[in-house]
Amino acid sequence: MLHYDLSSAVPIGSQPAVSVILVSDYAAGDSKSWADLRAALRALSRQDFDEPAEFLLFESERFRDQVPTDLTSIVPSLQVHFLADDSSNALKNAGVRAASAEIVAILDADCIPDPSWLRLFTNALRTHPLAAAVSGRTVYPQRSFAVRVCALLTRSYVDPGRAGPTHFIAINNCAFRRTAYQLHPLPISIGPFTSRVQSEALLRDGWELRFEPDIQVMHDFEGWRREADLRRNAGHGTIITRLRDSTLPWAKLARLGPLSIPLILAGKILNSWGDCFRCGRSYGVGWLQLPAAMLVSVGVHLLEVPGMWRAYRGNGLKGSSFR
Repeated sequence: MLHYDLSSAVPIGSQPAVSVILVSDYAAGDSKSWADLRAALRALSRQDFDEPAEFLLFESERFRDQVPTDLTSIVPSLQVHFLADDSSNALKNAGVRAASAEIVAILDADCIPDPSWLRLFTNALRTHPLAAAVSGRTVYPQRSFAVRVCALLTRSYVDPGRAGPTHFIAINNCAFRRTAYQLHPLPISIGPFTSRVQSEALLRDGWELRFEPDIQVMHDFEGWRREADLRRNAGHGTIITRLRDSTLPWAKLARLGPLSIPLILAGKILNSWGDCFRCGRSYGVGWLQLPAAMLVSVGVHLLEVPGMWRAYRGNGLKGSSFR
């Protein structure tokens, strides 16, 4: 059983420059999830960051007896905290509340950060005082065309094609000002793919959201079953957030009911086509491959329909590995 006092994260008398929060949002508790966490911790132990940092892992109480005991051999200052709530959004919110630093980096446990990850996040928030959050780029290691297209279609929504302002937060790979996050924490009880509520609230408050392409993490492509699960959740999140928050884009359309699904799908497909043209080269998809990528986007977005339908019926998603 692991549990560490908050004071053990950095040397006594040292205030951390950044707090790093790790949460597993997918297939939590299985052997691959723990192996992914070890890989993420090894990458964090190799950061080229020479300021004090604290590292906090937040996990569900139901996994208390399953957390591997070797994690602190990778990052000795790691703090492991348990929460009764099992949702990834609630775990991230709890991590931000517990953080000591004003700059809080959030990393999903199945993402492997580059050695410069912490340094670049910290520099970006110090350089841009109006930014509430900075997102980085998520890439996939596999190089097949299908994987490159999935990376493009799944990850480029946050990417304006260059460093600069964006309308979104990639909650798997980001850093926040703690004070801004606490004003608008992630929504809980409506599903994991609902961070748009947070990003829109921050923008309405006058904060800036930024994207920095040099801040990269690597994420495995785990097959089409996971992609279908992700898309069902994305569809559910699109509808449920707009039914709960009338200020979000497309909220009026979503409130028309299930008849709006074809129109929302059309909008999503058009947005993905724009992503393909804007960011294709960044994800290894060349100009000649763009028509195929655009065709794939149609099929990928159709996978969101079951999630949308369940959101309209007031149901959660059964059998999902996301939490």
